[in-house]
Amino acid sequence: MINTNTNRPILIIGKSGTGKTTQALEMFNNPIIKYANEYDIEDNFSIPKDRGILIEDVHYKSNVDLIVQTIIQYKGKIVLTSLNQKDVPKSIFDMCKIKRAGKVNLSQLHLKSSGCKNISDLDIIENNIFSITNAVARSTNRDRVVEQLKLTKPPAPQILSWLCGVLNSTKLAWLDAKVKWRWSSDYFYELLGYSTDGRTSQTVSFPKRRAYDKRPAIAKKLGLRPSEYDLIEMLKQDLEFESYAYKKLSKIDRIKVKVKKQIVSKKKDKVMTLQDFI
Repeated sequence: MINTNTNRPILIIGKSGTGKTTQALEMFNNPIIKYANEYDIEDNFSIPKDRGILIEDVHYKSNVDLIVQTIIQYKGKIVLTSLNQKDVPKSIFDMCKIKRAGKVNLSQLHLKSSGCKNISDLDIIENNIFSITNAVARSTNRDRVVEQLKLTKPPAPQILSWLCGVLNSTKLAWLDAKVKWRWSSDYFYELLGYSTDGRTSQTVSFPKRRAYDKRPAIAKKLGLRPSEYDLIEMLKQDLEFESYAYKKLSKIDRIKVKVKKQIVSKKKDKVMTLQDFI
């Protein structure tokens, strides 16, 4: 542990244009800048301690082994940037201190200060059903929400069912019954977007995927049809079948089926003594 770095690197997370790289460069004088997917530094001890290393876009195909090696060995300052948190490899994420870049789009402000015209304020909404649903429920920029709904066109039954626990159920029921399939999709998304002001304090609770039923797979492992799982309870009364099931099934499946290992007690040979011959 003599040559191990004890200072945790900083991971700056933020969307494009929020100033991640600008904030990172302010922490250095003349750092080595590398992209995570092209990272190739192996000799970490040859880099001066006062220079530092900046690793960009850790969320995209990171060279995890070399980056972790640098974090452990290099004694200078290390800063990493990423567009989001979920795509950062866990082995890198666990070794870093997190810093949020903020939500202000600095690139847009720079264009405005340069004299560019016709630039409207940008409210960033990710192009996925989870972010769009959250935006419909909680964003106050309703024009932007409607624009995003028309652009992405999320499935009407899905977004209505996800919003039923947050928004006015009467309005959602009317949209579902009167508008969903009878009018144009743009009209439906406009009514949905303007049906609330986005000032709710509730959070959207997304449905969870139902756990898969493992009983048919267990029945197949034991040579039975998927529909014959209920016969296992009767068959395991036979000690030979129970021993067979114990060998075929994994530890988790054994607990579910409740089969136990058969312990065969070995009879010890009786030791003959002189008393037996009298």
